[in-house]
Amino acid sequence: MSDIDWDNLANQAAAQTDAEFQTTIASLTRMNITEIDQFIKESQITNANAIKVLKEINDAAASNTAKADAIANIDNGVKFLVSMANKIV
Repeated sequence: MSDIDWDNLANQAAAQTDAEFQTTIASLTRMNITEIDQFIKESQITNANAIKVLKEINDAAASNTAKADAIANIDNGVKFLVSMANKIV
């Protein structure tokens, strides 16, 4: 996932419909469109902010503390992560 242009993806997410966004995220992850829709609804996050969260998670140079701080500053970013974690646990 390190070859992804996250900034470009965030710009595209703002213009995409929810269905288009879910398809894009599904193609980048192991989640299906239904799961992505559920995460978005549960966390009440915007498409652009969901991309910001995923970008922070993917940032290999940042420490876990720096990632947590950055995600905490994204509207509904923590809710989005909790929704994803609930899928795993």
